[in-house]
Amino acid sequence: MKEVKRYSGVIVKCGDEVLLCKRNATGTLPGQWSIPGGNLEKDEHPMDGIMREFKEETDYTLDNDLKLVGFVKRYNRDGSEVKGLMYVFMMETDEKINPDLENAIDGDEHTECGYFDVENLPFDDENDQLCRLITRILKKD
Repeated sequence: MKEVKRYSGVIVKCGDEVLLCKRNATGTLPGQWSIPGGNLEKDEHPMDGIMREFKEETDYTLDNDLKLVGFVKRYNRDGSEVKGLMYVFMMETDEKINPDLENAIDGDEHTECGYFDVENLPFDDENDQLCRLITRILKKD
């Protein structure tokens, strides 16, 4: 059995909006909107991984005020088996965090970032696990 890749991502919630970043055309999830995050290193704790990944992708240091809110499974293209698992954390903030893609070590992984409310989430598939999780979080308010 193949080892399942592990990822961490963070939903940054400010009021009734969440931060999403559009992936570049050549990397993972090309051209898709997603939350900041990425691969966990060998034996890396998911919380440590998202702290590292967020800094690398946005040039912003998260505080430790994150809570685990769910998991997103990634499947093979044919849906036959799980190939990855993303630990999804959330941080609520009163002020929007604006990623500095130009100065971030891995800022080139994204082409743009923005805040979206539940009515304007830029997902192609409303049944996408991440889209459903974000929708559920935004509709709690």
